[in-house]
Amino acid sequence: MLLFFPFAASEVAVDKRRRNARPSKYRPRTEAQKLRRQQQWEARADARKAQRTSDEEGRLQARLLELEAALRDLGRTGIHGRRHTRPLDSITDDAERFGVLKARVERLEALWSIDRRKRETRGKIIIGGALLAELIDATVAGDRGLLTTVLDILDRRVDQTRDRLTVRDLLGDAPLPLRPGGDLSEDLQTALHALGEDTPDFDALVQEAMAEDDDFRPSEVDADYADLDPVWRREA
Repeated sequence: MLLFFPFAASEVAVDKRRRNARPSKYRPRTEAQKLRRQQQWEARADARKAQRTSDEEGRLQARLLELEAALRDLGRTGIHGRRHTRPLDSITDDAERFGVLKARVERLEALWSIDRRKRETRGKIIIGGALLAELIDATVAGDRGLLTTVLDILDRRVDQTRDRLTVRDLLGDAPLPLRPGGDLSEDLQTALHALGEDTPDFDALVQEAMAEDDDFRPSEVDADYADLDPVWRREA
């Protein structure tokens, strides 16, 4: 149902401005009242700080229990399982107890983050290994449908030329170009040049590193490199 008001929006705005411009019916505070209010605010500062600390301590306690339970479910013992750890209830000083609690939560947060990354990495390896095994079995059986699907996914998802070369070698010289839209006959140098990249000059890097130390001898690193000593001396 539509409602029609007998006045325009501009009239409402004008009325609000007039109402806001009216003098307040409350008397303004005196300087003494302002000073007393400021003193009361400052006097309650310690109480407010203590309340915030108490709230934060409660939050940290809950998070500590949550992290300990999560790590325990994964086979990791909680921080209270360590012999040298003092129970929080035995710490009487409030500031010390809060600091210890915060440090323990931060430690468990770090452990949980590390464990989560490890599980993610392990999951990726498991999935990749299972798909690779299935791909090998299908290829041996003469079924190239899965290989075609996987190569199409890799061609769309893998951008780095060196990664493509690694994947191609792993799949037994599979028909995967070294760059998106490239030709299968391209070698690594050609693919990198087409992408505006260059392979590093490893010989120049070695010589530059050797030049940093006049007393450096490759034989000092490994006796098998002794035959490089005269070459390095001559080029230096």
